[in-house]
Amino acid sequence: MEIRVNKSDFRKVNKMFDKLDALGAKGVDMIIDKNGLLISRDIKLPPIPVDTGNLRNNVVYNAKDKSIESKAPYSGFLEFGTRFQKAQPYFFSKINTGLKRLMLDLNNAIKRSLR
Repeated sequence: MEIRVNKSDFRKVNKMFDKLDALGAKGVDMIIDKNGLLISRDIKLPPIPVDTGNLRNNVVYNAKDKSIESKAPYSGFLEFGTRFQKAQPYFFSKINTGLKRLMLDLNNAIKRSLR
């Protein structure tokens, strides 16, 4: 599996993190952790495929690495599909929505710190 990131988006995020130095590490970590938990909660809501609840229970936010993971071994097959099964996307659409919310929260925090 390969995920590609647009270079201009990567530069924008890097500029944003440079501005966040003024906020301090604790403030930034708190914003990122809050949004990470919200994103992982949103992923667990419908339209996540549920048969046994194993997939829902294996979506976790790792605060140490600041990452959201689906630890179910078949989660990639559900997200992207196979030649035998149609894709049932549940993960990346919620990640993208959550990243937009994170960017808004970070922008608001920067604006507040500049006042």
